[in-house]
Amino acid sequence: MVGGAGSGAPGLTMLGASGLLLLALGLVADYERAQRVLTLLLLAPLLEEAIFRAGLQEALLRRWQSHPRLANVATAAAFGLAHVVIRADFAAFSVALPALLIGEVYQRTGRLRLCVALHAAMNATWLAWNTAGPLLSSH
Repeated sequence: MVGGAGSGAPGLTMLGASGLLLLALGLVADYERAQRVLTLLLLAPLLEEAIFRAGLQEALLRRWQSHPRLANVATAAAFGLAHVVIRADFAAFSVALPALLIGEVYQRTGRLRLCVALHAAMNATWLAWNTAGPLLSSH
């Protein structure tokens, strides 16, 4: 379910995501890194939330109406397993934990745009941590 006209503050959410994306791209010097930032902050959140939230979780919510938490857990597990397969590293399953939070937001609000914004913010945090971490430890 995608948020419509009455979905809260869509302009603020999109403005925040756009500003975050532009800031991140401005900090990236080369094309390859800029492409990775664009993927992490825009493409992955849009595609993954469309597939896992609006697709899988929505289907499970309809099927298991009396067990919405189970739909969230199953979706988060599928999300984690997809990352394990793509990265060929079981540690990638750790994304299932934030996926539970995003799934709870979707379950409570039904707003895909909030999930996309939250996903992008989590990816931005991960990106900042992985970019700043080596810089901070070298001093």
